[in-house]
Amino acid sequence: MKEILDIIILLFFVWMIAMFIIGFNRQQIEKHKNKLAENEKMKNEEKKDDETTAY
Repeated sequence: MKEILDIIILLFFVWMIAMFIIGFNRQQIEKHKNKLAENEKMKNEEKKDDETTAY
């Protein structure tokens, strides 16, 4: 009976670690996408500024 309980606890621990890693990964991916969008927005604004100052 103790072995079964140990296996269940071990599986639960592994599951908790996996969920933490997956959640953290999703958070980092979202942060990266936001940063890319912000960089793209800054580039577009710079192009507009360059086009208006060229005349």
